[in-house]
Amino acid sequence: MTASPQRADARRNRDRILQAAFEAFAADGRLVPLDEIARRAGVGAGTVYRNFATKEALFKAVVADRIERIIDEARALIAADDDPAEAFFGFLAWVIERAMYNHALCDALAMDMGTFDKSGEDAEFTLALDALLRRAQTAGAVRPDVSVQDVRTLLVGAMLMERLRRRDGPPGRMASLACDALRPETKRNETLARNETRCEFCATPLTPAVTGRPARFCSASCRQKAHRRRTKRT
Repeated sequence: MTASPQRADARRNRDRILQAAFEAFAADGRLVPLDEIARRAGVGAGTVYRNFATKEALFKAVVADRIERIIDEARALIAADDDPAEAFFGFLAWVIERAMYNHALCDALAMDMGTFDKSGEDAEFTLALDALLRRAQTAGAVRPDVSVQDVRTLLVGAMLMERLRRRDGPPGRMASLACDALRPETKRNETLARNETRCEFCATPLTPAVTGRPARFCSASCRQKAHRRRTKRT
């Protein structure tokens, strides 16, 4: 049966609202007024409210898919059973990099995903992050006194600081400092002694950091690509 024109128009309006909201939230965060989202979507404010009763409901609909992708990435790293330290620290750097350029994702993680059902995305994200953390701790790569809530707090701080510093310094600097704080002292000394000069994946020259963990990759994207390449070979 062919859908009625009214229903087809309603679906198109909903899609336009979601796309406009994604762009607005990503650029300016969750404080964007609904009237502005309606303007970007080319619909009236009433049309937005008919589809989403509150701005929180619209925000959740926009970021839910992105949060699910992050959870899927964490689970894939766990299932790959690769180097626990590389998986844990690589995941943190990857999340920070994504959130740095997407205000909506940064806001969702920074507010502890408070708009989400605690039995849903928030719990799933925390469980996946905790599994990566415990594997890294068992391998001796992370201090044993660190909890998953400690990691989430550091993650949020690094995301916010990367956004503040992205025009003044090299990307990944705050992520590197946050990760270094999680390592046992012996591991911090080992990483400081290393002397990589080029990205292991794309061979881009690396800029040595004054403090923090010396980089093996020029970006979180190269780190993840290298991980996937290793996974395919096994």
